[in-house]
Amino acid sequence: MPPIIVVIGVAALMMVVLAHGYRTLTALSVLRSLPSAGTDTPPFIEDETVTVTGKLVVETPVRTAEAAVEGANRAVGAYLWRARFPDNTNSNLTIEDWGWEHQRWHTFASGIEWGRFSVAVDGQNIRIDPTWLREATETESLENLEIGGITKPDRFSVYLWDSWYTFLRDSTEHRSFKRFAGHVQRHNDGVDLDRYLLETRPLLEGTTVNVSGKVQFERGDPVLRGSNESPLLLSDGGFNGHRRWLRRRALRKGTLITGLLVVAVGLWFGWYLPLGGLIVGWIIYGAYRFTQDVDIFLKWIRR
Repeated sequence: MPPIIVVIGVAALMMVVLAHGYRTLTALSVLRSLPSAGTDTPPFIEDETVTVTGKLVVETPVRTAEAAVEGANRAVGAYLWRARFPDNTNSNLTIEDWGWEHQRWHTFASGIEWGRFSVAVDGQNIRIDPTWLREATETESLENLEIGGITKPDRFSVYLWDSWYTFLRDSTEHRSFKRFAGHVQRHNDGVDLDRYLLETRPLLEGTTVNVSGKVQFERGDPVLRGSNESPLLLSDGGFNGHRRWLRRRALRKGTLITGLLVVAVGLWFGWYLPLGGLIVGWIIYGAYRFTQDVDIFLKWIRR
């Protein structure tokens, strides 16, 4: 039996392996769900899973569109978002002072906002309802987000921004939460919203999108929704691009899992070379991050 400290170390490694293993399995499950054939066209049948490709039609824009996407010349039908806080949590530097690109950020919440939007397919508009995406990742609307207080990232959480169900890569916007003063809640009046960052990936009218989901009908009109059996998949980069991205991420996680398992087995049997390699890799990564931080700070000094 190895020493107790080794047992604890192996247990900790196995917890990380299980967390990443679960993420890898869900990625492979979504990969199998991605349609490989062409797109479907109306008429559709209730509860069948279909894939549609077409231009986004915005009937009612997102209420917070102007704050999320500055200067958009097309209506915003929906956007993914993630809320982030900076490394410099003990200073009073704001985004206006420091610039979002000169800080290192950590995610503490994510979600999706939408208005009423559809995909035009063969002259018919197929409405998209992203509600299942919120339910699957247990997220709430942006208006229910509280800014401030004790904010920390949860490394074992799967944020909607990083979920396998969406592949939105057309554009990414960066906004200070100061622009959302009327749309979010503060922990207290002393919270400076300009120290928190909102990143968004918008879906604009006229964008070509690929959507897969289950068909339901409301007043005779088809609506695509998601379910555990037929997840709602949404992409503005095509499902082939979505598929390649999923494969790369699954391969990276598989490589990480294999490495951690080698270290755990080595520790159990008293082979410490893999552990040494892990420590050296961690030191190199830490040094790389440090040089990046120094470079960011020097650029800010020279402004």
